[in-house]
Amino acid sequence: MKVTVLGANGMLGTDVVKVLEALGHEVKALTRKDVDLTKPATINDCKWLAKKNADWVVNCIAYTAVDKAEEEPEIAFDVNEEGVLNLCGKLNGGSRLLHISTDFVFDGTATQPYVETDETNPLGVYGQSKLAGEHYSEAMLDDPIIFRTSWLFGPSGKSFPLTMINAHNAGRQLRVVADQFGCPTYTVDLATAIASAVESNLDSGIYHACGSERMSWHEFAERVLSIYKDEEVRLDKIGTADYPTQAKRPAYSVMNNSKLAEAGINPWRPVDSAVEEFVERLRRIHQVP
Repeated sequence: MKVTVLGANGMLGTDVVKVLEALGHEVKALTRKDVDLTKPATINDCKWLAKKNADWVVNCIAYTAVDKAEEEPEIAFDVNEEGVLNLCGKLNGGSRLLHISTDFVFDGTATQPYVETDETNPLGVYGQSKLAGEHYSEAMLDDPIIFRTSWLFGPSGKSFPLTMINAHNAGRQLRVVADQFGCPTYTVDLATAIASAVESNLDSGIYHACGSERMSWHEFAERVLSIYKDEEVRLDKIGTADYPTQAKRPAYSVMNNSKLAEAGINPWRPVDSAVEEFVERLRRIHQVP
């Protein structure tokens, strides 16, 4: 397959490129310097988005600064909504799109894992802008694939586990929110799911593509640090009210990924196994001691 990856130097894009290349696909890795989705001229001029040069386009580009989005909503919507609109205008009738979305399209009031048909109701600008991007993908293209993921972590960028490790190494007393629940997702696992979708020519639609273990931020942090330190680490629990943020976050964003599994795509390893590899890779590139 010929696959163009947008946002190829980001946390997810880096591993998408690696996984696809390891499987023997012809990959064109593009960064924002190559294509700026907020500038239609750069999209129109890019030959790597044309059908003859790309069977698939994987869009890993997103504005993901959840709290900052509340201060600058125009920029968030410019990237996550208008950027997707611009991209779909180029791809209509051409390459297939696999677009990455988020669990933040839900409001977190559910009591059981969200399925793809559940009602969306984003709480903040980030989720609203990502949902708008989903809508444009579905409205403008005949066969898009949308992967909603959650709590993504990988060594090629900022992530919650790396923040916890750096804070611990700096000697900070860590107090972590224990009443928000989700599914940690390792970038390699998600990249593997993306590659499987490309190789199987997955049917169009929305799919939940996230790790299969439900936990709180507090439990996730303890497991990350215990693996990093190779000894049990206990952290103080706090509630959401004790750690106010500009953007309101869903208290429960656990997603059911059985639809993707039924399509034969189920690459999610146990969180501990993913974290072990994550820490090993961080050490290999000297991000942590």
